[in-house]
Amino acid sequence: MKRLGPWITLAAVAVLGIVLLVVNMSKETEPTAAKPNTPAVVTSTAAAPPTTTVAPTSAAPAPVQFPPKADYVGNIPLATGAPITLSITVQGDKAIAYACDGKSVESWLQGSAAAGALQLTGKNDAKLDGRYDGKVVTGTLWLGPKKWEFTTAPVQSPAGLYVYTEGGARQSWIVDANGNVTGVQRAADGATSPAPGLTPDATAIVNGKKITANKVSGGDSVG
Repeated sequence: MKRLGPWITLAAVAVLGIVLLVVNMSKETEPTAAKPNTPAVVTSTAAAPPTTTVAPTSAAPAPVQFPPKADYVGNIPLATGAPITLSITVQGDKAIAYACDGKSVESWLQGSAAAGALQLTGKNDAKLDGRYDGKVVTGTLWLGPKKWEFTTAPVQSPAGLYVYTEGGARQSWIVDANGNVTGVQRAADGATSPAPGLTPDATAIVNGKKITANKVSGGDSVG
């Protein structure tokens, strides 16, 4: 009888090798389990929203205020004839303006002087809108259907606006920075004519007598 021992041993070894090979292969194909309590990392591909920079809003500049008391005078050239002379006097938040041509045209206006702006009105649809820029007053003057742009510069006394009233008649004068005088006289019946001459000391001869004209301030009531 042949010996089977060595063959049996070899067969056993072969079987054991096959078993080990199968075990190793099963380990290599087994998925790796995630470690417990390890949070998953998610990578976002969305682009970050753009950063918007808001520029600071600058405050509007404060309006230039009128001085507490001031006078302004200027001329408005006309296409024909003498220019219209305009005087504006401001006191506090009130103002008075007088416009005349030294012959027959004249108009008194009154109103407010607030936040560097003038809004004045008078008889016969007279109106004045003005703006103070810290140096001069500019704006528009309406006398009935006619209107003109104007510029008036500050003046110091004795320049300014003067008036004298007696017996229903009124004399009005504007004195400019050079001492030139423009004035109109309005009679009791409304007729107009050139006003008598006014001297540097604010006196004039009216109806044969010497009078002293009154300097007008923005807070007065005239017209």
